[in-house]
Amino acid sequence: MIACDQICKRFGDRRVLEDVSFTIERGAFSILLGPSGCGKTLLLSILAGLEAPSSGRVLIGGSDLTRVPPERRPVTMVFQRHALFPHLTVFENIAFSMRVRHLHQDAIRSRVEDLLGLIDLESYRHAKPDVLSGGQCQRVAFARALASDAEVVLFDEPLNSLDKGMKSSLVAELKKWHKYKRFTALYVTHDLEEAFALGDRVLGMKKGKVAQTAFE
Repeated sequence: MIACDQICKRFGDRRVLEDVSFTIERGAFSILLGPSGCGKTLLLSILAGLEAPSSGRVLIGGSDLTRVPPERRPVTMVFQRHALFPHLTVFENIAFSMRVRHLHQDAIRSRVEDLLGLIDLESYRHAKPDVLSGGQCQRVAFARALASDAEVVLFDEPLNSLDKGMKSSLVAELKKWHKYKRFTALYVTHDLEEAFALGDRVLGMKKGKVAQTAFE
């Protein structure tokens, strides 16, 4: 589903990504594991179309999308910080991508209600993000990503700021949501325990290179 073909990224004379190549099967939940500063987030940004590679290709679903803008890629991204719209309710945050796609109001309402049930936040549908906990905000961010119907979901350390108990709970929830939706996922983390709890495949990354497959 995802293929990186010799991706390189340079900023002036500094090479941040070097000949990155790997593939991810459709429906897999793969992990990109590595220390801070190794290029993980930059690679996600290239996959999402937010950054352009200096050389190499990005293929998704067999199509070369290297120069395709982000809004035309079947990709959505969940960031380290939930980035919810503070002026919108939980319902409207989740519905946002569907409204942009001009879906019928009844379809939007039905889909959002299903997702609210999935993240167990039905009673917060009319709440604004400022009354939610960090874990609840991340649940809404996950639901908003699922509402986009993107074939590929990229996760940029979305649980990094949460305490261990909340992180463990959301790891279990995320595994459940993946089983329910079967989207293709690439999840970035520096946390070994989190990587092995979530992924069915782990790619190691170091100094701008994908070094090895830790396990499959």
